[in-house]
Amino acid sequence: MSTLKTNNIEPVSGNGITINSSVNVTGDITASLTIPDVLTFDPISTPSVTTGGMFYSSSGAFYIESSSAWAPVLTTIPRTPNSSSYDAIVQATYPQAVDSYHFGEVIKSFINDNFGYVSDNIVLANSICSDDVNGPTFINEINIGQFPSSTNQFLGPFMAGGLAGYPHTGRLAVAAWASHATTETNGALLLINMPHIGITQQADLVPNDNVGRMHRKGKASATGDSTCGAAFFAYSWSSAAGAPPTASNFPDNYQYYTLANVTYPFSESFSGSYSENMILSTELIRSASDALLVGPNGILNTGSGIPSDIDVFYCNGTFINVDYGYNSYVSINSFQKYNGNDGGWEDFTAAFTSSL
Repeated sequence: MSTLKTNNIEPVSGNGITINSSVNVTGDITASLTIPDVLTFDPISTPSVTTGGMFYSSSGAFYIESSSAWAPVLTTIPRTPNSSSYDAIVQATYPQAVDSYHFGEVIKSFINDNFGYVSDNIVLANSICSDDVNGPTFINEINIGQFPSSTNQFLGPFMAGGLAGYPHTGRLAVAAWASHATTETNGALLLINMPHIGITQQADLVPNDNVGRMHRKGKASATGDSTCGAAFFAYSWSSAAGAPPTASNFPDNYQYYTLANVTYPFSESFSGSYSENMILSTELIRSASDALLVGPNGILNTGSGIPSDIDVFYCNGTFINVDYGYNSYVSINSFQKYNGNDGGWEDFTAAFTSSL
């Protein structure tokens, strides 16, 4: 038996947690003590525990026994669901968009249920824009990061992206990330690849000018915001250039040059409204990122430096930022698994999206 540690507990939907250590628990708790497994329980105020254990309080904190005293080790982040009206605004552009926190919970449980990997044995690579609003959400910290705390149980993240979420770090980064796989503890790899786009609910911008904008902390409003700004500059340059980009157009600006290369072939298509152009630019960058990573010559394929016996999970989509104080969304395009020993890529998109 052993006392639970913070990295040995994992929140799941409802009154349950996944345990990865043996524990002997009594009280109003029903448990099957195989490892890993899920404890289901009712909130109780006076637990009876032997040799270490936990209970769940109505405040949403998990506790362990330490020196005969109870102390919180994992406190949930207060989350108020977005209004149905905000959901509708987002889903008008991305019909399959879901709450990003829910996405994080599902991706952990999907990988665990179907392939047996526990999240704290999976090294996450995050290919998302370096915009400050895409930083992780931390417990007990008031920040502006909107990447969901439900992914914090993964190892990392390894930073695999750059402006607009395009995987600018390339093949060398893939090899570096792959070398961090937890081979001694039967680990796996996960790469989440998503450009981002803002969608505000600011009334005077809805419904024609609100996509590609968000109300950031400390700003007067969402008016004039560009999210993602890199996607905006890429399509703006391409639509006005008249000739393909060259490196000399972008001194000391490699990532801008890369994004202009992505959008320029479609320069004549940027003839709509600001929001329409932002949606198109974001989608072009998403598609190009996906092709670079998992296309026929994708850098996640054979020759990338990933050991052939390591499972690699890959999720591609669009990350949707929202006004400060609200919960972000994701829209999923694909979920795949790669293993060189098993013949390469397997597509689990339908199964994964049906579980969201």
